Amino acid sequence: MDSKPIKPQPFYSDSFKLGVVRRVANGELTKEQARLKYGIGGNSSILEWMKKFGYCSDPDIHLPMAESHDKRGLEELKKKVRQLEKQLQNERICSEFYRTMIDVAERELGISIRKKSDTNPSD
Repeated sequence: MDSKPIKPQPFYSDSFKLGVVRRVANGELTKEQARLKYGIGGNSSILEWMKKFGYCSDPDIHLPMAESHDKRGLEELKKKVRQLEKQLQNERICSEFYRTMIDVAERELGISIRKKSDTNPSD
C-alpha cells in the first residue's frame, strides 16, 4: 500500500491571519484569491479565521466584533433608506404638481399638451 508523506500543518500567526481576514473583509481580495496569494491550504481556513476574529455573520456564533460591525452597517443602511424614501416622496410631489399643472393648462387654454400614446415618435 502506497502512502503519501504527510505534510506538516503550517503555522500562521494571529497577526498574519488577522491581516488576511481584514483584506478579505475590506473587499481587497476574495477568500479564494487570498488563499492562493498567500499559499493557505484548506478551502475553509480563511472562513474559520473570520469566525475567530469576529468577521463572520453566522447567527449561531456569538461574535462581538461582527455584531458591532453589522450594527454600524445596519444603521448606515437604515439612514440611506430614510434618505431615499424622502427623495422618492419629493419626486412624487413634483410629479403630481406637474401633472396638475398640465391638467390646468389643458383645461384653461384648451390645448392638448400631452402626447397621444398612438402617435408615432417624431424623427
